[in-house]
Amino acid sequence: MVLPIQINGKRRAEISVPKDMPAAEVEKLALADEDVVRFLAGQPVKKIIVVPGRIINVVV
Repeated sequence: MVLPIQINGKRRAEISVPKDMPAAEVEKLALADEDVVRFLAGQPVKKIIVVPGRIINVVV
């Protein structure tokens, strides 16, 4: 399944993951994505919200 990744409320990237992947693994994949790394630009992440099967929100 394809999950969109939002950074501060704006869609910035998307990743493909298996349906049964745990939320912790999804977080790791999201933060390792090259587009996410580029948009974070070294800023610390305050919060990550994973809505299973829907979306990943990253708050900076």
